Amino acid sequence: MIFIDSSVLYNALVVTELTEYSARIFELNEPKITSETVIDEVWFALLKRDTGSPWKIRKELRNNDEFRKTAVKYLSGILGFLSAQNVVVVSDSSNWARIAYHVGEFGLMPHDARILATALGTWV
Repeated sequence: MIFIDSSVLYNALVVTELTEYSARIFELNEPKITSETVIDEVWFALLKRDTGSPWKIRKELRNNDEFRKTAVKYLSGILGFLSAQNVVVVSDSSNWARIAYHVGEFGLMPHDARILATALGTWV
């Protein structure tokens, strides 16, 4: 089973120098999963790409009808891509002790620690 992380999904959706590598992962004949947090992170990254700054996203969502429509289209596109690739979306881990362990032991950011706990918990 392959866990699709935010960077793999983003580079599959947006043409970058890593797109070829992401495409190869999706071509593998293995079951694939991802998590709710991964979807959230990629959606945020696409919005940040368009605004140039994470601090401008809220303003654009409040004041710009076209930006709001684009934001909704991005989520629809992410979910459609995952569905077309037969990627199963799993619920995020709520094992906060395990998440905190990953932060404390490995110095991960909270979202990264939750993604790791989700990925590891899927195989248990």
